[in-house]
Amino acid sequence: MDFFNINNILEFCYKIDICKNIIDLIPKKFYLIDKNIISEFYYDFFENEKAEEAYKKLQQYTDNIDSDKICELIVLLSIAIKSYENYNKKGIDEKIYIDTMKCFSRFIKETYKWTGKYTFDRGFWVWRQLSLVLFRIGQLEFEVSNIDEILANKLNINKNNKVLYVHIPSDAICTIQELDYSYYQANEFFKKYFNAEYLFLCSSWLLGKELEYLIKENSGIYNFRKDYEIIEYFESDDYIQWVFDKFDGNIKDFIPKTNLQKSIKQHIIDGGKMTVGLGILKK
Repeated sequence: MDFFNINNILEFCYKIDICKNIIDLIPKKFYLIDKNIISEFYYDFFENEKAEEAYKKLQQYTDNIDSDKICELIVLLSIAIKSYENYNKKGIDEKIYIDTMKCFSRFIKETYKWTGKYTFDRGFWVWRQLSLVLFRIGQLEFEVSNIDEILANKLNINKNNKVLYVHIPSDAICTIQELDYSYYQANEFFKKYFNAEYLFLCSSWLLGKELEYLIKENSGIYNFRKDYEIIEYFESDDYIQWVFDKFDGNIKDFIPKTNLQKSIKQHIIDGGKMTVGLGILKK
């Protein structure tokens, strides 16, 4: 496991913009990790069918030696470095690789914003990036995924077909031009490297029914929403985390700082609900 090397990991941290507060913790935590133990599941991260289970094994091990998740982060960063070999085999541009792996720095910033702590709490998610099923292309992320039978029947497609789930990073610039570019490039990317054309789906609070009346026309959210035909809605409080930068709490106690926060808070106080919308990208 020559790639499990502290100098390589630190160099990679700078390349993907990991903040200094985290970088300073890495040398202190690196030597707590037993390479023999992680080698038992390390390579499973590169197989989509095994990657999620591999993460659970990593989490179980690192939680016993490091409560602030830095050891877990170190191992995941080393796997990210190793995963470049698979990007390279497919001929995928290094920019796509770096843009995709910058999810690490984005997640750290988000968690600090929400909690005031420098830690890493998104290991349950990044196995997707490491096993080459989720990529950032332009402003958006695209995840190759199976589709459940009920939804496949609603869309009148074969349940064995793969689809692309669209994710919206918190730092995405949602102008019409940037969004159009991302969808076009994603379509070309998956045709070139996966020899496939996929249906684009999105499940997000950004597609919630109520936002139609709560957002400004030509805002970033408006630009994103207009590209989707909604299939169904689900009641959800997902918006709290992304709109108010809080994990939970009573919205009546939140102090709104933006027009969107003000609009949503008033909507809830007036007895309204918020939903998640499941949509299909319009042709």
